[in-house]
Amino acid sequence: MKKKVLIVMAIAAFIVVLLFLPKAGAQQSQDDLKRQIGTIIVTPGAGPSLAVADFQSRASGVDQALATFNETLWNDLKFAGVANLVGKSLYPKTRVADPATLRYEEWTNDPVKADYVAFGSVTGANSAQGFLFDVKTQQQLLTASLSGEAREMAHQFADQIVKLLTGQDGIAQSKIAYIANREVYLMDYDGYGARQFTRDGSIALFPSLALDGKRLAYVSYRSGYPNVVIRGEDGLIIGSTQFKGTTTSPSVGPDGRIAFASSKDGDSMEIYVANGDGSNARKLTRTRNAVNISPRWNPKTGREIAFISDRGGSPQIYLIDADGANERPLLSLGGHMDSPAWSPDGRFIASTWDGGGGFHLYLADVAAGQTLRLTREGRNENPAWSPDSRHLAFQSNRTGRWEIWAMHIDGSEPRQLTRSGGRSPSWSK
Repeated sequence: MKKKVLIVMAIAAFIVVLLFLPKAGAQQSQDDLKRQIGTIIVTPGAGPSLAVADFQSRASGVDQALATFNETLWNDLKFAGVANLVGKSLYPKTRVADPATLRYEEWTNDPVKADYVAFGSVTGANSAQGFLFDVKTQQQLLTASLSGEAREMAHQFADQIVKLLTGQDGIAQSKIAYIANREVYLMDYDGYGARQFTRDGSIALFPSLALDGKRLAYVSYRSGYPNVVIRGEDGLIIGSTQFKGTTTSPSVGPDGRIAFASSKDGDSMEIYVANGDGSNARKLTRTRNAVNISPRWNPKTGREIAFISDRGGSPQIYLIDADGANERPLLSLGGHMDSPAWSPDGRFIASTWDGGGGFHLYLADVAAGQTLRLTREGRNENPAWSPDSRHLAFQSNRTGRWEIWAMHIDGSEPRQLTRSGGRSPSWSK
């Protein structure tokens, strides 16, 4: 099977650094950099063409489920960006629900000219069957028996298609934690299915999901002081810190340890690492008259932590090993930097910076320290990576209030996820 899906190319290949270009010609340079980062979205004509035929009904009373399934599947695959979706207006009039009804020439010839076609049927209110064919070789690549609600089944099928075409797990079944109404909420990756996760009745801040989604750390005032609380996926409390200072911005590491910032020892804000239940906190940084906040693990290795420090005068991004050694600056661009977020593959750090006028999101190559601006509308903060390192969630006030948005790694295809307010997203499987 031919795989022509573009992957993210190293930003280290950048010829110039966008942030330091003169204004003249800056837009052309931005476009050049986007091409060099290898936009996760497949460039038209460069990737495989995928036709996604509407699933057909094989049961009575499933019209609404069928419509929801078809819409969700299309949106999932479009946002995944692993293939060029062929517009449905070009599809043949012949309906296809199973391999027996598939006429290969209708999908390989003009005007469709597809490499692959996905199709199937909804067989009940909570069941469906999907297929994926390479129509040029006439090979059946995938048969999927699906179960659950309509949206759930569509997410399952989309992830299976992405896995087959790229070899990497899809994100259609992933979850996002965020803050709303002073509590932690969880929602599906596309903004549906929002539900309240915590009921502390106080103030909740800075949720951080483990990579596998099995635990969540956040800051809660439930004890009267801001402390880190760790809960399992069932909502039960696993542990917490018990400090009387200011404790903030926890991050769950790949091995379950927690990094956070605290003034618990009565001095300035420092970076700490603790066990997965909040016990045995150990101080990593030791700076006087400086603020160190927002630690974020390197999820690929678990050996490094990025954080924000104003020790040089303005908040910039620093790195430190998880044992407290090898403390060094990563990016010192001036202005105010905040909220570093390390991609799960360990290659990039997304962050907030006000150097380009207003607070916006930027992408940095960890090794080269080069950057790319991702947002331009409104104020944009708190980036959070998708599990596949191909997308970012973030908070933006571009609609007039803080909401959660998501976009591709190059800043394209932004879409609003929440409609009733939301801040501080965290994304996991």
